[in-house]
Amino acid sequence: MLALELSSSDSSVRPLYRKFEYLNHRILLHLQDELSELEEQLRTLDEVIAQTDPASADGQHSPSSRRGETYGNNELHHRRINLLGKVFIKTEQYNRAMTAYTSMIKDAVPADPEQVRAYREWMVKHAPVHEIETRFLQRGEDLIVPGKAQSGFDGPTKHAALAYLPVALMLPLLLYSIIPSLAGRLAVTALIAVGAFIIAATTRIRHLMPPREWAVCGAAYVLLMAAIAGCIPQHTT
Repeated sequence: MLALELSSSDSSVRPLYRKFEYLNHRILLHLQDELSELEEQLRTLDEVIAQTDPASADGQHSPSSRRGETYGNNELHHRRINLLGKVFIKTEQYNRAMTAYTSMIKDAVPADPEQVRAYREWMVKHAPVHEIETRFLQRGEDLIVPGKAQSGFDGPTKHAALAYLPVALMLPLLLYSIIPSLAGRLAVTALIAVGAFIIAATTRIRHLMPPREWAVCGAAYVLLMAAIAGCIPQHTT
């Protein structure tokens, strides 16, 4: 019943899943350390083999040969071949885990509290699964909506936002020339900043940057405009 509801295009319930951030990091750290240990073992074995390789009369060591190591009777060479096989398997596991994790982080969208609330209310109303299997909804910070994070803000919408952004930023400078007082200029700057914040927070433009970067850029813009407003000579009417 739950899977049927989530797969319906008419449903108000969005699919939400945990990304298991903690477990993904545990797995990556575990595989990373295993791979580092194999790397150290391989380096040590390489050094031992290099030291046991007899030098020729002119002091040159014999060239390495994979075929010679494979079909020869040197136990150290066979140990190294076996170790390389383990390195290959562990590297493949590590790369798969890293690729899967980075792909999920790049494409997934953090779950909105409203989406979590709608999901929880539907679960309470219909009770499609046991209560213990719904506890994943309590981990709101770990929930994601499958899909691309930038979906819905590509193409013409993004280009239009980038095209009008310089115009919006230049608007206070154009108004400063007709506003005589510093207080009036600061008031206009504040109004434009508030308007830009509302637009950025309620439209798809917010996906251009993370919230922290928006806050830093907004603060820097307001301070810069205030400084310019104070530098432009004031005139009386």
